[in-house]
Amino acid sequence: MKNNIMPIDSKGNFYSKPSFWLNPKEYAKIRSEINQIYETQYKNKRIAAHTSFGIDGKAYVYWFENHGFDEYNIFYVVRDFH
Repeated sequence: MKNNIMPIDSKGNFYSKPSFWLNPKEYAKIRSEINQIYETQYKNKRIAAHTSFGIDGKAYVYWFENHGFDEYNIFYVVRDFH
């Protein structure tokens, strides 16, 4: 579910897209996974996609804006049927 509030990172910089609401447990899981591979996969990428299993056990692609390590705005989530 999207909201209309523009999120802000820890330095006060606005993200360009509204956040996609995720269950806090799911958000923490995805953020942790992104953090683990940040240096090799996502560093210096403004927009990126991370594929993972949601807390419901189904595969999803999580699109996010990247403002640096642990500074992510997940703005779109879509089922991955591959």
